[in-house]
This record gives sequence, C-alpha cells and structure tokens, in this order.
Amino acid sequence: MNAKDLLKRYANGEIQFSEVNLNGVNLFGADLIGIILNKAELSNAILIFSYLNRAILTQTNLISTNLSGANLNQARLISANLHDADLHGATLQSADLRNANLTLADLLDANLMGADLRGADLSGANLTGACLRGANLREEKRAYSSAILRGANLHKADLRGANLTGADLAKVDLSGANLSEAMLRGADLSGADLSAAILQGAFLTDANLEGANLQSANLMNAKLERANLSEAELTRVNLSGAIMPGATLAKAKMSLANLSFARLSKVDFSRAILRQANLTEADLVDAYLARTDLTGANLSKANLMRAEMSSTNLMGANLHEAIMPDGTIS
Repeated sequence: MNAKDLLKRYANGEIQFSEVNLNGVNLFGADLIGIILNKAELSNAILIFSYLNRAILTQTNLISTNLSGANLNQARLISANLHDADLHGATLQSADLRNANLTLADLLDANLMGADLRGADLSGANLTGACLRGANLREEKRAYSSAILRGANLHKADLRGANLTGADLAKVDLSGANLSEAMLRGADLSGADLSAAILQGAFLTDANLEGANLQSANLMNAKLERANLSEAELTRVNLSGAIMPGATLAKAKMSLANLSFARLSKVDFSRAILRQANLTEADLVDAYLARTDLTGANLSKANLMRAEMSSTNLMGANLHEAIMPDGTIS
C-alpha cells in the first residue's frame, strides 16, 4: 500500500490497517489520529510532524522511522520496535510504551510526560533534554521489568516525579537532570553521572549509588535510607535535611558538602573526606566515623551521641554546643 491509498481510505472513515506494509512510505504531516496499525511494517517511513494521537501501534515495526516532531500523545506502542527511530522533539504524552524497543532511539527534547515505559529498552537512547515528568519506568514483579536505561543519555532531562523504582541506571548520564520527587527506590545508579542534578525530595531508599558522581547535586530533603554511596563523588553536594539512616558513605569525597539538619544516624562515614563540610545540627547518633576527615568541618549543635570517633580527624572543626559521644556538650 502506498501513502495515497492509505490517506484516501482513512479520509473515507477507515481506520483498521493492521499488518499493512508501509515500508519507507512518506506520510509527512499526515493526520492519522486514532489509526490502527497493529503489527504494521513502517520501518524507514517518514512520519515527520504527523498526527498519530491515540494511534494503535502495538508490535508495529518502526525501525529507523523518522517521527521527529510527530504527535503520539496517548498512542499505544506496546512492544513496538523503535530501534534507531528519530523521535527528536516528538510528543508522547501518556503514551503506552510498555516493552517497546527504543534502543539507540533519538529522543532529544521529546515529551514523554506521564508515559508508561515499564519494560521498555532504552539502552543507548539519546534522551537529552527530554521531559519524563511523571513517567512510569518502575519494576513490577510478575508483570513488567524496570525500564532498561544502561548507556542512555539523560543529560538535563526532566524526570520530576518519574517512577524509576528498581530501574537500571548504572553509568547513565543524568548530569543536570531534574529528578525532584522522583521515585528511585532500589534503583541501580552505580557509576552514574548525577553532577549538578536536582534530586530535591527524591526517594532513594536502598538505592545503589556506589562510585556515582554527585558533585554539586541538590539532594535537599531527599530520602536515602540504607543507600549505598561508597566512594561516591559528593563534593559541594547539598544534603541539607536529607534522611539517611543506615546509609553507607565509606570513602566518599564530601568536601564542602552541606549536611546541615540531615538525619545521619548509624551512617558509615569510614574513611570519608568531609573537609569544611557543614554538619550544623545534624543527627549523627551511632554514626561510624572511623578515620573520617572532618578537618575544618562545622559540627555546631550536631548530635554525636554514641558515634565512633576514636580515629576521626577533627582538626579545626567547629564543635560549638555539639553533643559528644559520651553525652557531654562541647
């Protein structure tokens, strides 16, 4: 079938075109709202600026298809193959992309707000500047696995409120991304680049951030219970008011970090570098500070009750009115 035949039949009210062969067809700017193209062959097709709102594209082959600027709001793309597809600037608000193949897809500045990406494979995809606010990428046992994002580029992406529970984000570029209030419980962010990222109020309980780069990131009021931040780069990070009981920060680099009012009970800071860090009024009850470098740190009014500090470097630290491990006030 060619483009002319399809458009003529669609204009006459026909919407059912399942399994049709439209390989390489040119449908630039076409109005195809609500069309049904289940299992259709659309690889290498040109669908630039097309209107595919609420289109049914389940298991459709869209390999290397050009969908830049296309409107796919509320489209159904379950198990669709979008490998190497061009979705630059496309809008996919509330689209259903469960189990879709988006490997190496170009989603630069794409709008994926509220999209369902459970089980989708985004390996190597370019999501620079993409909006994923409220998107669902979480892991659901027995139903859908978490979205696969290894090697994806999410630089400056908008992920506010996105559900990334259990997601595989190891070594992903999230520098400058906005992850405010995002759900990242149990997510693997080991080795990820989160420098200058906004994670204010984010949920990172049990997350793996080992070796991650969080330099100058904003984690104000974030929830990091039992999170693993061993050997992470946290220079100048803002963790003011963060909730971190039981977290591991062994060998973390935290010079000039802001940990004021943070809840750090039972946190492992062994061999961590916290030079000139701000720990004003921080809760460090039962914290483990073996060989921790707190040179020049501000610990005024901090609670260090029962903290292990026998080998801690406190040279030049401010301990004004701090509660010491033995309960005395400095």
